[in-house]
Amino acid sequence: MHRTQAGQFRRRRTTAAMKPAPNLHELLLRHLDGRLDGEEKQRVEALLRDDPAARAFLREVAEQAVMFAELERSARGRQAELHSGNVAPGGGRSKILQLDFRGWVRAAAAAAVIMLLAALAIRALPPAEKGFLRITKVHGSSQYLGANGKVESVLEGGTVVGVGDTLETRTCDAWIELSLKDGLTMTVAGHSILRILDTEKRARRFKLSQGNLWVSPKAGQSSQSVSIQTPTITLEAAGAQFDLQTSSAETMLRVNEGTAFVRQLLDGSVVEVPAGHQVAASLSRKGLLTAVPQPQPINYWACDLWQVPEVKLGKWLPPSNSERARLGAEPLLWPVPGRDPVMLYAVALAAWKSTEHPVLLQSDSRLRIRGRTEKAQPVRFGFSAQKMQGVFAGKFEMDVKAEDLAPAGETWEVELPLSSFRPLNPKLSPSPDGLELTDLYALTVREDAGLEINHIELVPRQSGVALPAQRSKQE
Repeated sequence: MHRTQAGQFRRRRTTAAMKPAPNLHELLLRHLDGRLDGEEKQRVEALLRDDPAARAFLREVAEQAVMFAELERSARGRQAELHSGNVAPGGGRSKILQLDFRGWVRAAAAAAVIMLLAALAIRALPPAEKGFLRITKVHGSSQYLGANGKVESVLEGGTVVGVGDTLETRTCDAWIELSLKDGLTMTVAGHSILRILDTEKRARRFKLSQGNLWVSPKAGQSSQSVSIQTPTITLEAAGAQFDLQTSSAETMLRVNEGTAFVRQLLDGSVVEVPAGHQVAASLSRKGLLTAVPQPQPINYWACDLWQVPEVKLGKWLPPSNSERARLGAEPLLWPVPGRDPVMLYAVALAAWKSTEHPVLLQSDSRLRIRGRTEKAQPVRFGFSAQKMQGVFAGKFEMDVKAEDLAPAGETWEVELPLSSFRPLNPKLSPSPDGLELTDLYALTVREDAGLEINHIELVPRQSGVALPAQRSKQE
């Protein structure tokens, strides 16, 4: 059965890419480059309005163009950092990409095409399908960008969203839970961006540009397929429970129940990912995708920041005589409903960026964190968690007073018992015991205290039972 489903996945994708006819392919690609005369433009508009296959073909090409433009933009930012000297330790080994400005012209055209296709798709949908997701829970700072250009910085439970809309969680402690009509639940958290691309009889299509996503079907109820695109893969699954973590160049998919089929955008290869397995895709790693069993969890984790390829939030500072890795806080505006926004200065990183093992949290474990501040200021520490091989389980925080840290300008090290962290939503999980660490953050509120983090460890109380830990993916 699985081989048949995988074959259907490949055939569906191939069919969408083969239609319409080759001469219309050329016409659509010329439209993407802006090289049509008036009569040809009218022909393309009619074709996109009346032919779903044409819309599917052009949408896929345009989305690929925008994706590569986003990667170029990331590369430009990295190049600017390299020239300015503000790079991560060890970043000198990175290659500086030579970019062609003409790619931005095509990307702009591609973006315009995607907007046109979204408008056509929304116009063609029956009224009931324009809002097929409902926001059920919201916490922290989030943003809604509507397909019609509407922007909302305050979201509420009960809000209905649909095709072309984008949801963004904008702070370390933020998350949004969505419910589909068939009972399927989707949750995005942390710094995540989720766009609703399309709804079809076969599958609902989404794009996760960055961040974390958890998908869980309603128990005992069949659900329609979902298709999710990231910068590196496209996956399709029906009735599966899985979690997805992605950045601009890497994606990690873990399937806990059911089966997912994954296509790597780099080479088009397809792999089946059964329950209890995972697959990792990276733009820097060539070769066919391979589904492997999920590794055993570890209860000791040491994050060597100088070997972490990418962080969720923060800026790299030049190494000092005593610290090889210095991750400095960067400003983050936190909108508060009914009040003036609050400025935060934060760093955040994902656990999956430094180890392929699930990191197990236990009630008697401690977080050992080394850092410093230039001004005496309380520091808030927090982390996100999910159920082991399960769904999002909330966020936990605690504040450390300035007097409990070292004097301003001096390095401090704190050991924080996990039992001292308070749940932001006790209904999700009242305690971190038995959960899996997904990301960790530290911040100061309102005042820029010059916060920097140098080292992070999760230490079990009974250190003798710690499982072997990979300190870094690069080792």
